[in-house]
Amino acid sequence: MLKCNGSWSDCIFPAKNQLPNEPFFKIILAVGNMTDLTAILQAGVAAHAWPCVAVAIVKPRQENRIFLAGKHTYASQRTLLPEDLFDLASLNKILVTTTLVAQLYQEGILPLDATVGSIFPVFLAGPQPEWRKTMTVRHLLAHCAGLAPGYPFYRLPWTKRESFREIILQQELRCAPGQSACYSDLGMLLLGEIITEILGQDLATLAKQRIFAPLGLRDIVYCPALLRRPSCVPTELRTDIGEPWQGVVHDENARWLGGIAGHAGLFANIGDLAKLTRSYFYSSGCLLSENTLRLFTRPAGIVPGSSRCLGWDSPSQNSSAGNYISPSSYGHTGFTGTCLWIDPEKALAVILLSNAVYPQRTDKQLAYPHFLRQVYNAVLSDHTAIIR
Repeated sequence: MLKCNGSWSDCIFPAKNQLPNEPFFKIILAVGNMTDLTAILQAGVAAHAWPCVAVAIVKPRQENRIFLAGKHTYASQRTLLPEDLFDLASLNKILVTTTLVAQLYQEGILPLDATVGSIFPVFLAGPQPEWRKTMTVRHLLAHCAGLAPGYPFYRLPWTKRESFREIILQQELRCAPGQSACYSDLGMLLLGEIITEILGQDLATLAKQRIFAPLGLRDIVYCPALLRRPSCVPTELRTDIGEPWQGVVHDENARWLGGIAGHAGLFANIGDLAKLTRSYFYSSGCLLSENTLRLFTRPAGIVPGSSRCLGWDSPSQNSSAGNYISPSSYGHTGFTGTCLWIDPEKALAVILLSNAVYPQRTDKQLAYPHFLRQVYNAVLSDHTAIIR
Protein backbone atom coordinates (compact mmCIF):
# COMPACT_ATOMS: atom_id res chain seq x y z
CA MET A 1 0.00 0.00 0.00
CA LEU A 2 1.17 3.52 -0.75
CA LYS A 3 2.23 5.39 2.36
CA CYS A 4 3.14 8.94 3.24
CA ASN A 5 4.86 10.52 6.19
CA GLY A 6 2.40 12.71 8.05
CA SER A 7 -1.32 12.92 7.24
CA TRP A 8 -2.85 11.97 3.93
CA SER A 9 -4.18 15.48 3.55
CA ASP A 10 -0.57 16.70 3.51
CA CYS A 11 0.09 14.40 0.57
CA ILE A 12 -3.01 15.32 -1.35
CA PHE A 13 -2.98 19.03 -0.66
CA PRO A 14 0.63 19.94 0.14
CA ALA A 15 1.42 23.37 1.50
CA LYS A 16 2.55 25.97 -0.99
CA ASN A 17 6.05 25.24 -2.34
CA GLN A 18 6.16 22.01 -0.35
CA LEU A 19 6.02 18.44 -1.72
CA PRO A 20 5.67 15.27 0.36
CA ASN A 21 8.78 13.25 1.08
CA GLU A 22 7.59 10.09 -0.68
CA PRO A 23 6.50 9.70 -4.32
CA PHE A 24 2.76 9.73 -3.56
CA PHE A 25 2.21 13.19 -5.04
CA LYS A 26 4.02 12.20 -8.24
CA ILE A 27 1.77 9.18 -8.58
CA ILE A 28 -1.48 11.11 -8.33
CA LEU A 29 -0.23 13.69 -10.81
CA ALA A 30 0.88 11.06 -13.35
CA VAL A 31 -0.95 11.12 -16.66
CA GLY A 32 -0.81 9.49 -20.03
CA ASN A 33 -1.19 5.71 -19.84
CA MET A 34 -3.24 2.91 -18.32
CA THR A 35 -0.72 2.16 -15.59
CA ASP A 36 -0.95 5.75 -14.38
CA LEU A 37 -4.76 5.61 -14.26
CA THR A 38 -4.70 2.40 -12.24
CA ALA A 39 -2.14 3.96 -9.89
CA ILE A 40 -4.40 6.97 -9.34
CA LEU A 41 -7.36 4.73 -8.50
CA GLN A 42 -5.29 2.69 -6.06
CA ALA A 43 -3.84 5.83 -4.51
CA GLY A 44 -7.39 7.07 -4.02
CA VAL A 45 -8.18 3.96 -2.03
CA ALA A 46 -5.08 4.47 0.11
CA ALA A 47 -6.01 8.13 0.70
CA HIS A 48 -9.61 7.20 1.60
CA ALA A 49 -11.09 9.03 -1.37
CA TRP A 50 -13.16 5.87 -1.90
CA PRO A 51 -13.14 2.28 -0.62
CA CYS A 52 -13.60 1.07 -4.18
CA VAL A 53 -13.90 2.62 -7.60
CA ALA A 54 -14.71 1.63 -11.17
CA VAL A 55 -13.83 3.69 -14.23
CA ALA A 56 -14.97 3.14 -17.80
CA ILE A 57 -13.50 4.81 -20.86
CA VAL A 58 -15.99 4.71 -23.71
CA LYS A 59 -15.29 5.56 -27.31
CA PRO A 60 -17.57 4.95 -30.30
CA ARG A 61 -16.69 1.85 -32.33
CA GLN A 62 -14.04 0.77 -29.81
CA GLU A 63 -14.15 -1.69 -26.95
CA ASN A 64 -14.93 -0.17 -23.57
CA ARG A 65 -11.97 -0.06 -21.19
CA ILE A 66 -12.77 -0.87 -17.55
CA PHE A 67 -10.51 -0.16 -14.56
CA LEU A 68 -11.23 -1.32 -11.00
CA ALA A 69 -9.61 -0.74 -7.62
CA GLY A 70 -10.36 -1.43 -3.97
CA LYS A 71 -12.75 -3.49 -1.89
CA HIS A 72 -16.36 -2.90 -0.89
CA THR A 73 -15.29 -1.19 2.35
CA TYR A 74 -11.93 -0.37 3.88
CA ALA A 75 -12.24 -3.36 6.23
CA SER A 76 -13.93 -5.71 3.74
CA GLN A 77 -12.36 -8.78 2.13
CA ARG A 78 -14.72 -8.50 -0.87
CA THR A 79 -12.77 -7.18 -3.83
CA LEU A 80 -14.71 -5.03 -6.29
CA LEU A 81 -15.81 -7.04 -9.33
CA PRO A 82 -17.00 -5.75 -12.73
CA GLU A 83 -20.51 -7.09 -12.12
CA ASP A 84 -20.97 -5.28 -8.78
CA LEU A 85 -23.74 -2.67 -8.69
CA PHE A 86 -23.22 0.95 -7.62
CA ASP A 87 -25.84 3.37 -6.37
CA LEU A 88 -25.80 5.94 -9.18
CA ALA A 89 -27.49 8.69 -7.13
CA SER A 90 -28.21 11.77 -9.31
CA LEU A 91 -27.01 10.13 -12.52
CA ASN A 92 -30.62 8.93 -12.39
CA LYS A 93 -31.59 12.47 -13.38
CA ILE A 94 -29.99 12.23 -16.83
CA LEU A 95 -30.15 8.49 -17.50
CA VAL A 96 -33.85 8.09 -16.76
CA THR A 97 -35.82 11.28 -16.08
CA THR A 98 -34.15 13.52 -18.66
CA THR A 99 -34.01 10.74 -21.25
CA LEU A 100 -37.72 9.98 -20.89
CA VAL A 101 -38.60 13.68 -21.15
CA ALA A 102 -36.41 13.96 -24.25
CA GLN A 103 -38.17 10.98 -25.81
CA LEU A 104 -41.58 12.51 -25.11
CA TYR A 105 -40.40 15.79 -26.60
CA GLN A 106 -39.02 13.98 -29.66
CA GLU A 107 -42.31 12.13 -30.11
CA GLY A 108 -44.26 15.39 -30.05
CA ILE A 109 -46.03 14.45 -26.83
CA LEU A 110 -44.43 16.90 -24.38
CA PRO A 111 -43.35 20.36 -25.57
CA LEU A 112 -40.52 21.88 -23.57
CA ASP A 113 -42.56 25.03 -23.06
CA ALA A 114 -45.59 23.16 -21.75
CA THR A 115 -46.52 24.67 -18.40
CA VAL A 116 -46.76 22.55 -15.28
CA GLY A 117 -50.22 24.04 -14.75
CA SER A 118 -51.42 22.68 -18.08
CA ILE A 119 -50.50 19.17 -16.95
CA PHE A 120 -51.56 19.51 -13.32
CA PRO A 121 -54.20 22.29 -13.02
CA VAL A 122 -54.15 21.90 -9.22
CA PHE A 123 -50.58 23.21 -9.30
CA LEU A 124 -51.95 26.69 -10.02
CA ALA A 125 -53.84 26.72 -6.72
CA GLY A 126 -50.63 26.72 -4.67
CA PRO A 127 -48.70 29.69 -3.26
CA GLN A 128 -47.39 32.37 -5.67
CA PRO A 129 -50.01 31.67 -8.39
CA GLU A 130 -48.62 34.30 -10.78
CA TRP A 131 -45.20 32.61 -10.76
CA ARG A 132 -46.76 29.18 -11.09
CA LYS A 133 -48.52 30.12 -14.32
CA THR A 134 -45.17 30.55 -16.09
CA MET A 135 -43.30 27.43 -14.89
CA THR A 136 -42.47 25.12 -17.80
CA VAL A 137 -40.87 21.75 -18.42
CA ARG A 138 -37.85 23.63 -19.78
CA HIS A 139 -37.47 25.49 -16.47
CA LEU A 140 -37.56 22.22 -14.53
CA LEU A 141 -34.90 20.62 -16.73
CA ALA A 142 -32.62 23.66 -16.48
CA HIS A 143 -32.91 23.91 -12.69
CA CYS A 144 -34.34 27.41 -12.82
CA ALA A 145 -38.00 26.79 -11.99
CA GLY A 146 -37.84 28.73 -8.73
CA LEU A 147 -38.03 25.59 -6.59
CA ALA A 148 -35.95 24.96 -3.47
CA PRO A 149 -33.07 22.46 -3.69
CA GLY A 150 -35.06 19.87 -1.80
CA TYR A 151 -37.62 19.03 0.86
CA PRO A 152 -37.39 16.40 3.66
CA PHE A 153 -40.25 14.17 2.52
CA TYR A 154 -38.57 11.30 4.36
CA ARG A 155 -39.48 12.93 7.67
CA LEU A 156 -43.17 12.52 6.87
CA PRO A 157 -45.03 9.34 7.85
CA TRP A 158 -44.86 6.59 5.25
CA THR A 159 -48.63 6.83 4.92
CA LYS A 160 -48.10 10.24 3.31
CA ARG A 161 -46.45 8.62 0.28
CA GLU A 162 -49.87 8.21 -1.28
CA SER A 163 -50.16 12.01 -1.19
CA PHE A 164 -46.69 12.68 -2.59
CA ARG A 165 -47.90 14.28 -5.81
CA GLU A 166 -50.23 16.58 -3.92
CA ILE A 167 -47.43 17.57 -1.52
CA ILE A 168 -44.85 18.34 -4.20
CA LEU A 169 -47.35 20.30 -6.28
CA GLN A 170 -47.92 22.59 -3.31
CA GLN A 171 -44.25 23.38 -2.67
CA GLU A 172 -43.54 27.09 -2.39
CA LEU A 173 -41.45 28.85 -5.02
CA ARG A 174 -38.41 30.90 -4.07
CA CYS A 175 -38.55 33.15 -7.10
CA ALA A 176 -40.21 33.45 -10.47
CA PRO A 177 -39.25 30.73 -12.97
CA GLY A 178 -36.30 31.69 -15.16
CA GLN A 179 -34.88 34.28 -12.77
CA SER A 180 -32.30 32.26 -10.87
CA ALA A 181 -30.48 28.92 -11.21
CA CYS A 182 -30.81 26.56 -8.25
CA TYR A 183 -29.93 22.88 -8.53
CA SER A 184 -33.10 21.18 -7.36
CA ASP A 185 -34.14 17.61 -6.64
CA LEU A 186 -37.71 18.91 -6.48
CA GLY A 187 -37.65 19.80 -10.16
CA MET A 188 -36.61 16.29 -11.15
CA LEU A 189 -39.15 14.75 -8.80
CA LEU A 190 -41.84 16.89 -10.41
CA LEU A 191 -40.65 15.84 -13.88
CA GLY A 192 -40.98 12.24 -12.74
CA GLU A 193 -44.59 12.92 -11.84
CA ILE A 194 -45.19 14.54 -15.23
CA ILE A 195 -43.75 11.50 -17.02
CA THR A 196 -45.85 9.02 -15.08
CA GLU A 197 -48.97 11.16 -15.54
CA ILE A 198 -48.52 11.21 -19.32
CA LEU A 199 -47.47 7.59 -19.83
CA GLY A 200 -49.46 5.95 -17.03
CA GLN A 201 -46.67 3.75 -15.66
CA ASP A 202 -44.02 4.08 -12.97
CA LEU A 203 -40.49 5.24 -13.79
CA ALA A 204 -38.89 1.82 -13.27
CA THR A 205 -41.23 0.19 -15.79
CA LEU A 206 -40.82 3.02 -18.30
CA ALA A 207 -37.03 3.04 -17.96
CA LYS A 208 -36.86 -0.69 -18.59
CA GLN A 209 -39.23 -0.58 -21.56
CA ARG A 210 -37.96 2.56 -23.24
CA ILE A 211 -34.26 2.69 -22.31
CA PHE A 212 -32.69 -0.45 -20.87
CA ALA A 213 -34.44 -3.34 -22.68
CA PRO A 214 -33.94 -1.90 -26.19
CA LEU A 215 -30.19 -1.85 -25.46
CA GLY A 216 -30.15 -5.33 -23.91
CA LEU A 217 -29.17 -4.01 -20.47
CA ARG A 218 -29.96 -6.22 -17.48
CA ASP A 219 -27.64 -4.86 -14.81
CA ILE A 220 -29.08 -1.39 -14.49
CA VAL A 221 -32.09 -1.50 -12.20
CA TYR A 222 -34.14 0.07 -9.46
CA CYS A 223 -34.51 -1.79 -6.16
CA PRO A 224 -32.01 -4.64 -6.64
CA ALA A 225 -33.38 -8.04 -5.62
CA LEU A 226 -32.35 -9.43 -2.24
CA LEU A 227 -30.11 -12.02 -3.92
CA ARG A 228 -28.22 -9.20 -5.67
CA ARG A 229 -27.61 -7.11 -2.58
CA PRO A 230 -24.30 -8.75 -1.57
CA SER A 231 -22.93 -7.64 -4.96
CA CYS A 232 -24.11 -4.07 -4.39
CA VAL A 233 -21.39 -1.67 -3.27
CA PRO A 234 -22.17 -0.36 0.26
CA THR A 235 -22.70 3.35 0.80
CA GLU A 236 -23.08 5.27 4.06
CA LEU A 237 -23.31 3.64 7.49
CA ARG A 238 -26.83 3.58 8.85
CA THR A 239 -27.35 5.53 12.05
CA ASP A 240 -29.70 2.91 13.52
CA ILE A 241 -27.67 -0.32 13.23
CA GLY A 242 -24.19 0.83 12.25
CA GLU A 243 -24.23 -1.19 9.03
CA PRO A 244 -24.04 0.45 5.59
CA TRP A 245 -26.88 0.82 3.14
CA GLN A 246 -26.32 -1.95 0.61
CA GLY A 247 -28.64 -2.55 -2.31
CA VAL A 248 -31.01 0.04 -0.87
CA VAL A 249 -30.85 3.55 -2.30
CA HIS A 250 -28.77 5.98 -0.23
CA ASP A 251 -30.93 9.06 -0.88
CA GLU A 252 -33.45 9.48 1.93
CA ASN A 253 -36.28 10.82 -0.21
CA ALA A 254 -35.86 8.12 -2.84
CA ARG A 255 -35.90 5.54 -0.05
CA TRP A 256 -39.09 7.07 1.37
CA LEU A 257 -40.66 6.79 -2.08
CA GLY A 258 -39.89 3.08 -2.25
CA GLY A 259 -36.60 3.29 -4.16
CA ILE A 260 -37.98 4.69 -7.42
CA ALA A 261 -37.87 8.45 -7.96
CA GLY A 262 -37.15 11.11 -10.56
CA HIS A 263 -33.93 12.22 -8.91
CA ALA A 264 -32.34 9.01 -7.58
CA GLY A 265 -32.79 5.27 -7.10
CA LEU A 266 -30.93 3.70 -10.02
CA PHE A 267 -28.23 1.02 -9.59
CA ALA A 268 -25.86 -0.25 -12.28
CA ASN A 269 -22.58 -2.01 -12.81
CA ILE A 270 -19.84 -0.26 -14.72
CA GLY A 271 -20.23 -2.43 -17.82
CA ASP A 272 -23.92 -1.79 -18.41
CA LEU A 273 -23.53 1.89 -17.65
CA ALA A 274 -20.74 2.09 -20.22
CA LYS A 275 -23.02 0.45 -22.80
CA LEU A 276 -25.83 2.88 -21.98
CA THR A 277 -23.46 5.84 -22.19
CA ARG A 278 -22.70 4.95 -25.82
CA SER A 279 -26.29 5.93 -26.60
CA TYR A 280 -25.57 9.53 -25.61
CA PHE A 281 -22.95 10.17 -28.28
CA TYR A 282 -24.38 12.38 -31.01
CA SER A 283 -23.62 9.72 -33.62
CA SER A 284 -25.51 6.96 -31.79
CA GLY A 285 -29.14 7.43 -32.77
CA CYS A 286 -30.17 4.61 -30.40
CA LEU A 287 -32.43 6.33 -27.90
CA LEU A 288 -32.56 9.90 -29.17
CA SER A 289 -31.89 11.68 -32.43
CA GLU A 290 -28.78 13.79 -32.82
CA ASN A 291 -30.87 16.96 -32.94
CA THR A 292 -32.63 16.09 -29.68
CA LEU A 293 -29.37 15.19 -27.96
CA ARG A 294 -27.73 18.43 -29.06
CA LEU A 295 -30.70 20.44 -27.81
CA PHE A 296 -30.64 18.80 -24.38
CA THR A 297 -26.85 18.85 -23.92
CA ARG A 298 -26.05 22.48 -24.71
CA PRO A 299 -26.42 25.19 -22.06
CA ALA A 300 -30.06 26.15 -21.74
CA GLY A 301 -29.26 29.87 -21.85
CA ILE A 302 -32.12 30.87 -19.58
CA VAL A 303 -30.19 32.22 -16.60
CA PRO A 304 -26.99 34.12 -17.52
CA GLY A 305 -23.89 32.34 -16.30
CA SER A 306 -25.61 29.05 -15.51
CA SER A 307 -23.85 25.90 -16.73
CA ARG A 308 -27.09 23.95 -16.76
CA CYS A 309 -28.32 22.33 -19.94
CA LEU A 310 -31.67 20.55 -20.16
CA GLY A 311 -31.20 17.92 -17.47
CA TRP A 312 -27.48 17.68 -18.20
CA ASP A 313 -24.68 19.96 -17.03
CA SER A 314 -21.81 21.57 -18.93
CA PRO A 315 -18.27 22.22 -17.68
CA SER A 316 -17.77 25.16 -15.35
CA GLN A 317 -14.81 26.50 -13.41
CA ASN A 318 -13.24 23.79 -11.21
CA SER A 319 -15.38 21.21 -12.97
CA SER A 320 -15.50 17.65 -11.70
CA ALA A 321 -14.27 16.73 -15.18
CA GLY A 322 -10.87 18.30 -14.57
CA ASN A 323 -8.80 20.70 -16.66
CA TYR A 324 -8.87 19.08 -20.10
CA ILE A 325 -12.59 18.65 -20.78
CA SER A 326 -13.80 20.36 -23.96
CA PRO A 327 -16.22 23.30 -23.55
CA SER A 328 -18.91 21.47 -25.54
CA SER A 329 -18.92 18.50 -23.16
CA TYR A 330 -21.90 17.39 -21.11
CA GLY A 331 -22.29 15.26 -18.02
CA HIS A 332 -23.50 14.97 -14.44
CA THR A 333 -22.40 13.90 -10.97
CA GLY A 334 -24.01 11.85 -8.21
CA PHE A 335 -23.84 12.34 -4.45
CA THR A 336 -22.62 8.82 -3.63
CA GLY A 337 -19.44 9.46 -5.61
CA THR A 338 -20.44 8.98 -9.23
CA CYS A 339 -19.59 11.03 -12.31
CA LEU A 340 -20.20 10.79 -16.06
CA TRP A 341 -18.87 13.16 -18.70
CA ILE A 342 -19.04 12.93 -22.49
CA ASP A 343 -16.59 14.95 -24.58
CA PRO A 344 -17.89 15.15 -28.18
CA GLU A 345 -14.75 16.88 -29.46
CA LYS A 346 -12.58 14.00 -28.24
CA ALA A 347 -15.32 11.43 -29.05
CA LEU A 348 -14.82 10.06 -25.57
CA ALA A 349 -16.80 9.41 -22.40
CA VAL A 350 -15.38 8.83 -18.94
CA ILE A 351 -17.45 7.28 -16.15
CA LEU A 352 -16.38 7.02 -12.53
CA LEU A 353 -18.40 5.06 -9.97
CA SER A 354 -17.40 4.95 -6.32
CA ASN A 355 -18.81 4.77 -2.81
CA ALA A 356 -17.09 7.91 -1.55
CA VAL A 357 -19.82 8.47 1.06
CA TYR A 358 -18.58 5.43 3.02
CA PRO A 359 -18.36 5.43 5.97
CA GLN A 360 -19.87 8.92 6.28
CA ARG A 361 -20.96 11.46 3.66
CA THR A 362 -18.63 14.05 5.20
CA ASP A 363 -15.65 11.86 4.21
CA LYS A 364 -16.42 12.65 0.58
CA GLN A 365 -15.40 16.27 1.11
CA LEU A 366 -11.76 15.35 1.82
CA ALA A 367 -9.77 13.45 -0.80
CA TYR A 368 -12.55 12.58 -3.25
CA PRO A 369 -12.80 15.88 -5.21
CA HIS A 370 -9.05 15.90 -5.84
CA PHE A 371 -8.81 12.30 -7.01
CA LEU A 372 -11.93 12.64 -9.15
CA ARG A 373 -10.33 15.46 -11.08
CA GLN A 374 -7.05 13.54 -11.31
CA VAL A 375 -8.83 10.64 -12.97
CA TYR A 376 -10.42 12.89 -15.57
CA ASN A 377 -7.17 14.77 -16.12
CA ALA A 378 -5.28 11.51 -16.62
CA VAL A 379 -7.70 10.32 -19.29
CA LEU A 380 -8.59 13.54 -21.07
CA SER A 381 -5.10 15.02 -21.21
CA ASP A 382 -3.89 12.19 -23.45
CA HIS A 383 -6.77 9.91 -24.27
CA THR A 384 -5.06 8.47 -27.34
CA ALA A 385 -2.38 6.91 -25.13
CA ILE A 386 -5.00 5.19 -22.98
CA ILE A 387 -7.23 3.90 -25.76
CA ARG A 388 -5.28 2.31 -28.57
